[in-house]
Amino acid sequence: MEKTKYVKYYGHERKEGQSHFDRVLKGTAIFHQFGVDYEEFDSGPGNFSTAIIELPDGTVKNIYVELIEFN
Repeated sequence: MEKTKYVKYYGHERKEGQSHFDRVLKGTAIFHQFGVDYEEFDSGPGNFSTAIIELPDGTVKNIYVELIEFN
């Protein structure tokens, strides 16, 4: 049986008066596996790696790998 892996997950927030976004800790989640997503550009799709995580309320999110941190 696989051991449950917990990760810290982050988001980006812009504070009033700032021109940039800060990386902000959102909480802890269960890491399920890595995934892939894409974004459409004029020249075609661009693929990028994601992390599939489960939040404490049971919600599943597919987020950029840069927004997780293994404990």
